[in-house]
Amino acid sequence: ATLKNPEMILKIARGENKLEDVERICIFKSTETFDQLRKNKLVKEDALLFINSIASVSLNDEDRTRFHPCFSHIQSQIVVEVTEEENMSEEALVRKRETEGFSGMFALDDYGSGYNTEINLLNLNPKYIKIDLIVRDIDKDFDKQQLVSNIVEYAHQREAYIIAEGIETKEELLKVLELGVDYLQGYYLSYPQSNPQEVFDESIQTIKNYWKKR
Repeated sequence: ATLKNPEMILKIARGENKLEDVERICIFKSTETFDQLRKNKLVKEDALLFINSIASVSLNDEDRTRFHPCFSHIQSQIVVEVTEEENMSEEALVRKRETEGFSGMFALDDYGSGYNTEINLLNLNPKYIKIDLIVRDIDKDFDKQQLVSNIVEYAHQREAYIIAEGIETKEELLKVLELGVDYLQGYYLSYPQSNPQEVFDESIQTIKNYWKKR
């Protein structure tokens, strides 16, 4: 059968007790690719690498010992991104925090999509909070706007940043800017590619025009 998406891979790995293998492959391959992009000057040297990490597992001792010597020169730029879809393990979280050379930066992905949102937010204490599902049509939905406004206020009081994902229209972009989000992501800005692409000119102009009117 064709593996159509990450959710399907995780479902099979969970059933086969192979989540630790997926975690190891994802972390090592992501970091290797990012390092190569830096060397080829395809990303800025100070760019951050957000690595999707499974909340219930962590690298074992052997993998952690092997990882640091290979990537110590860029570990300060790594953000460990944890999704709410997988139950968060306190033991795994501690091991992630204690990885030698770890920058200490976490991101909480898909904020609001899980059952323990507030608990995960407190336990993880992320530097970055990603919002996705509530961004769609946010320019037309007051309730979504209120939710984003609340989480922006919470994050900024704790020196954390909000990343609005899934932006597909000019109207969505303008609304999340108005609500105070810090970073933007989505098809309206650029499409995902093996080699990161520049932000579309139209999107840049929209952002510039917004700030001129402020």
